[in-house]
Amino acid sequence: MKQFDFLILGSGIAGLTFALKVAPRGRVAIVTKKNRAESNTNYAQGGIAAVTGKDDSFELHVRDTLAAGAGLCKEKVVRTIVEEGPARILELIELGMKFSESENRAEDGSRELDLGREGGHSRRRILHAKEHDRSRNRKRIARRDFKTAEHFHF
Repeated sequence: MKQFDFLILGSGIAGLTFALKVAPRGRVAIVTKKNRAESNTNYAQGGIAAVTGKDDSFELHVRDTLAAGAGLCKEKVVRTIVEEGPARILELIELGMKFSESENRAEDGSRELDLGREGGHSRRRILHAKEHDRSRNRKRIARRDFKTAEHFHF
């Protein structure tokens, strides 16, 4: 019988990112639907909401989320997720995630992220990957260490 230190359900971006984080601490098993590429990440039509715009704030994002949640959200959890959002976005970019960029240039000359406004959000804070890039983004992250690493099992 194979034994693992970590069992991860799902091979989307969240599951793969977590697998990469815990791999140095033990053997990882990833359970997925049909094959490695089968994940909601590949089918997602929305984006990731995070405070990255100059006209946005954690407080505004928390307020929007609590209002949209109609009393079902725990404020402490919402606040934690909102405040950790920008760091998680940077982490995904470092792993190879490519978000859609606008034509605008940042002060350092790089392109700014193309932020959308959706649903109950009062500011533009939704980051997207173009439709054809979603699958590529997941594959970029999956290729990081999984192919040759002894401690990953699908």
